[in-house]
Amino acid sequence: MQRRLFTTAVAAAALVAVAGPASASSWPDKPIKLIVPYSAGGVTDQMGRALAEFASKRLGQAVVIENKTGANGTLGAVQMRTTDPAGYTLTMIPIGVFRMPHITGAQYDPLKDLTYISSVAGFNYYIAVNAASPWKTMAELIDYAKKKQGPVSYGTPGAYSSQHLGMAQLGTHVGADWVHIPFKGDADAMTALLGNHVQAVVSASSILPYVETGRMRVLAALGDKRSDELPNVPTLKELGYPVVHTSPIGIAGPKGMDPAVVKKLDATFRDVLNDPEFQAALKKFGLSSLYMDQASYAKYARDIYLGEKDALKAMVANVK
Repeated sequence: MQRRLFTTAVAAAALVAVAGPASASSWPDKPIKLIVPYSAGGVTDQMGRALAEFASKRLGQAVVIENKTGANGTLGAVQMRTTDPAGYTLTMIPIGVFRMPHITGAQYDPLKDLTYISSVAGFNYYIAVNAASPWKTMAELIDYAKKKQGPVSYGTPGAYSSQHLGMAQLGTHVGADWVHIPFKGDADAMTALLGNHVQAVVSASSILPYVETGRMRVLAALGDKRSDELPNVPTLKELGYPVVHTSPIGIAGPKGMDPAVVKKLDATFRDVLNDPEFQAALKKFGLSSLYMDQASYAKYARDIYLGEKDALKAMVANVK
């Protein structure tokens, strides 16, 4: 009897061992939900829907978008705390996920509650002025602000955004005491610039139509390299100012995901990013490909979360 029980137990264990890899290799066997933590219609939502469409073809299952707005783009990360780690519910990760714990506190820990899969794209940010203004270069605007010849205010789509943080860092570096005016979005900030209510704006790709029609002049880009949309515009980095903001958008799931599933998802997103049609879609949205594999993205998450802590704490104490 004991020998029979032992034999049965060994057989069961063997079946479990065989079933593990088989289930991972056959994943997914049902639709996947991808949370976009912003409202429908925006750039991030459009990119998420394109990514879902291209990934669906490669995974053999539908990737369905769910918009979950509020809490500065962190509600997807919050939901991961109570999500099954099987990999059927994922979320897009904007850079605010790493910042909000330092600013307002958060219901999640970026280093403990998420499994990072891939970074897929990044925003291009630009510093622009009204085309009728006297400033032709970034150096001229900085010089004006340093000499305090008049008020220099700049608009962004919100406090503690990459745009706000970038300008605050630039101001500290060059000794320019300008004033931050947060708006509800890029559109409101650009309306204020055209009405001469602010002297500059820091905006994403939504600024491009105004540049094309000659109503705004771009002085610098905040990326690590020049953007394809405005190749003649220098970056702050190449102008000698150590300020770079690309704001990667990545994909993550809950903690405890099967490494084999993570690897399959990472490979899928990498393959999507290599698709010329998806690259064309990114360009249409004013985004740039910014791929990081699972290990690189997890390292980035840790580095940005810890690296911006002091700067964000200082901004909270003295927002300007």
